[in-house]
Amino acid sequence: GQNAIPFDLVIDLNGLSTLDKLHYLGREDSGNGTITKATISYSTNKEAWSEPVAVEWARTPDTKEFTFDGNPKARYIKISVTKALGNYGSGRELYIFKVAGTESYIPGDINNDKKIDENDLTSYMNYTGLRKSDSDFDYISKGDINRNGLIDAFDISAVATCLNDGVNGYNDGKIGGKVTSSADKKSYKAGETVEISVKGDSLTGVNALSFSLPYSTSDYEYVEIQFPEEGMGVEKMENLSKNRLHTNGTTALYPTFVNLGEKAKVNGNGTLFKIVMKAKRNVKFDLKATDGIIADKFLNTINF
Repeated sequence: GQNAIPFDLVIDLNGLSTLDKLHYLGREDSGNGTITKATISYSTNKEAWSEPVAVEWARTPDTKEFTFDGNPKARYIKISVTKALGNYGSGRELYIFKVAGTESYIPGDINNDKKIDENDLTSYMNYTGLRKSDSDFDYISKGDINRNGLIDAFDISAVATCLNDGVNGYNDGKIGGKVTSSADKKSYKAGETVEISVKGDSLTGVNALSFSLPYSTSDYEYVEIQFPEEGMGVEKMENLSKNRLHTNGTTALYPTFVNLGEKAKVNGNGTLFKIVMKAKRNVKFDLKATDGIIADKFLNTINF
């Protein structure tokens, strides 16, 4: 009983495919819901979308065709419906065609065996925090799904959400809120313990999170990650955190947590975990988190 226009129909092809064309078959009587105006775009990661292309279809029962110019590779297709009979959308069938003879690639299929399994997760566990500048990045480069030059929680979630029977289609809270970090003191003497609290503010639907904490090994020694007695749920996630020495000689800690399959999400306010380090000499605390990302189970993200 309400106006549903405009709305987006986002199709997950469950793999990167070389796109050829799209067919939309409306109702046989061209009745209510028949789509007459829309825009079509595509994406590899559901973050960066191609320029939308407008389509205008006659109100007839024949097959409507849209051709993807240049045969791009994409995983997601978005049909943004702007006009349809009765102000809602309907149809009989929707076909997506890839270019004949081309193979699709499943994002996260590191060993290229045409499936997502524990072997791919193991590769991610070994390479969490690897950067494009690292000498062995080429091996894992196909696993950098969001193309930011870093193996992070988003990339790992592409595999993790497919394991343990995958995630269900129920939207239990779109991603929201922010993550912050702060130390317990402004300066430290040599040998003192450094506690960095990582907190969530109005978090909803968090199924994965990661960030980078670069530090000088002349100033600090990484000790461990600790969880509050009554945690917010991060402690129940898979801990893929990595303290990594990069090829260029720099060091960074990569706290990284993901859910495997359908599990409880992190919501609310409070301390997520603490990073414990030791000062190796007298220092003023100046460490800054970078490359932060939180993701829901549908791989929608917020950067921080």
